[in-house]
Amino acid sequence: MLKVIHLRSFFSEEAVNTGRQKELDIAKGLAVIFMIWQHILGVFEVPTYGAFEDFAVSILGSPFAAPVFMFTMGMGITNSRKNHPSDLFSRGLHLFVIGFVLNVCRWIIPETIRTFIAGDAFNMTALHNFFMMDILQFAALAFIFIGIVKKLNIPSTAVIVIALICSLLGDIFLFKSDNFLIADIVGLIIPTNGNVTFPFVNWIIFVVSGFYFAHLYRYLKDKKGFFFKVTPLALAISLTYIAYCFIAKKGMFVDEHSFFFMTFTGMIFNIILVIGWIGLLYLLFNQTKGPVIAFMTGLSKNINSVYVIQWTIIGFLLTIFFISLSHFTEIILLVSILLTSYGLSFVWLTIKKSKKQLH
Repeated sequence: MLKVIHLRSFFSEEAVNTGRQKELDIAKGLAVIFMIWQHILGVFEVPTYGAFEDFAVSILGSPFAAPVFMFTMGMGITNSRKNHPSDLFSRGLHLFVIGFVLNVCRWIIPETIRTFIAGDAFNMTALHNFFMMDILQFAALAFIFIGIVKKLNIPSTAVIVIALICSLLGDIFLFKSDNFLIADIVGLIIPTNGNVTFPFVNWIIFVVSGFYFAHLYRYLKDKKGFFFKVTPLALAISLTYIAYCFIAKKGMFVDEHSFFFMTFTGMIFNIILVIGWIGLLYLLFNQTKGPVIAFMTGLSKNINSVYVIQWTIIGFLLTIFFISLSHFTEIILLVSILLTSYGLSFVWLTIKKSKKQLH
């Protein structure tokens, strides 16, 4: 009880963290970098795949990527000036459409080009991949869900209980169907044998946690004192669990589906990890300025466009070219795709701004 009372002393009666928070931008920027690295290693041939790549995919590209992205997305919804239910519904529908546009850009268009160039038959897997339910489709549902929560003014306790129940349901259900279309569509909600990565019931707990954590974060007047207390404990608890699962190949590391169909226990430890990670980034970089911080902020601001562009580039490279990676070339490819995606995202932003000015 005394510890809880002591932690309350770090909070203010008035909101003090209302603008962009550097540590959140860095967390999202790093999550994007780790995701790109994971995508590269997941689709290209790596003859020398070893501990270095396993760590990049299983640790950096997993606990430090998607959970961070979704948690900070929930925080961003709270902090956004456009968080009226209608805004959230609109953003959700927009992301849902963008998710399928991305599937066309990274799978169907490159396969069509390859078919014309090589003269081979069209690979129907590319058409199947159009129905892939990925992180953008999940994000769309998350925005719509939070929009409904705000529209109906559902109490926070009830929303948290709903998220916990959803996570538990994700442990229980695994829908199987021989029809790939049905499996993919149902997989948007619950785990299936379809081409799905982030079922709603398994992952909404991250968005809800971030959404309500942001309500507290706005009133955190002494970040340094708070994170000095919380971060070591959060990282010790979460990293011990993750290290055990990684070494023993349990939990989220059993097979390739275990992370995407993460259990309730894994979700809880990953939420603790995200909070500790945000705290560590604050303690390390709260006084830091310069081009690296500006780069991370740019990644954070343009996270959706960077995500779409990097996957489109990877899709074209994978489909049209044969690429075999060494340790060195995988890093070169990571840097090249990252910088290209970053640059093109600003080109896209400039185009959008010029269109708005014309109207």
